[in-house]
Amino acid sequence: MAKKVNATRMELLRLKRRILLAKKGHKLLKDKLDGLIQKLLEITRAENHLSRQVEDSLVPVFQALAISSGLTSPEKLNAISLESPCKASVGISLQNIMGVKIPKYDLRLEGDPVSYRLSETSAELDRALIDFRAILTDLVKLAELNKAILVLASQIIEIKRRVNALEYILIPELEATIRQIRMKLSEMERSGIVALLKIKEVVR
Repeated sequence: MAKKVNATRMELLRLKRRILLAKKGHKLLKDKLDGLIQKLLEITRAENHLSRQVEDSLVPVFQALAISSGLTSPEKLNAISLESPCKASVGISLQNIMGVKIPKYDLRLEGDPVSYRLSETSAELDRALIDFRAILTDLVKLAELNKAILVLASQIIEIKRRVNALEYILIPELEATIRQIRMKLSEMERSGIVALLKIKEVVR
């Protein structure tokens, strides 16, 4: 739908510049959108693969914990968990993916999870703790991939909205307004020619 504007050559020139800028912005956003979608698909595939891998790795850990909980008293398990020197923390930094800031997680592990006397616990508990520590890196990576998917998906939705606004609203409006101004300028030019002809007839 064309907007009401002054039908002048100056306004026509201004609108031509604006539509060129809008089309250039549309192309840049479209290219960015395509790139982000490709990156999202790549990360989603990696997340699906790692998710299955972590799930398969956790099954024997939970099985070993279930067995060990039946062989070791709850009091002893609680004491071991409280006295464990093993600590884990996650550092967060940002990585730039096509102008989008994605959190990157860095796992930091300290201490040995098996720091108690082995004679006081079952072998299943020892194995479960050691295996779970090994899986922690993958768990943190999985969380990082999940966050990246959420951030990229949110950006894709936002950019898609802007691309659609340019493609289906702003650019068609500008084109319609330009056509309208050209028609009015043509009408004014024809009217001017007719007026000149009449003036010539009067002069003769």
